[in-house]
Amino acid sequence: MTVIAGRIVEERIVVAADSQVTLGHQAKTEGTKLYKVGDALVFGGSGHLRDVNLMRLFLDTHTPASSDERDVLEFYAEYIEWSKRKMSGFEANSSFLFGFDGKLFEIDSDFDVLYADYTAIGSGWEYARAALHLGHSPAEAVQVACDLTIYCAPPVTEYSIPVHGTGGARTVPE
Repeated sequence: MTVIAGRIVEERIVVAADSQVTLGHQAKTEGTKLYKVGDALVFGGSGHLRDVNLMRLFLDTHTPASSDERDVLEFYAEYIEWSKRKMSGFEANSSFLFGFDGKLFEIDSDFDVLYADYTAIGSGWEYARAALHLGHSPAEAVQVACDLTIYCAPPVTEYSIPVHGTGGARTVPE
């Protein structure tokens, strides 16, 4: 279970996540939901850890051409195709929150792309999004979700990137 919250704050995109990996168990406290790729991209994943780890591997060689919806959709479609080559029978079952190219956006297995100045995903999203709405930082919003639902647990990890990072298309031959 998970909560990941993000917000554009002045000249930074800030994203935070809790550390609960499965219901009632805290198997690992960092490196399971939230990742930073240089100063260009930060992402968090909610859902199957398999999907999050595949996205992490995919990001070693790929990034969206831009944060425009069409480029994000193309990037996600490439991720799905790539994942199916890595694992036969792969079915996407997760949601992702990205800070990239000056924008904060979500994308999920329904190919729905949502842009926002602040947002949250995962089982504690309602609590975190309400806290963000009230002006809390992403780390504070994640802590609120941890305090109010058994599906999220501290410690909280937070990463940020500049709004005007060094983003851009990156595809390295496999």
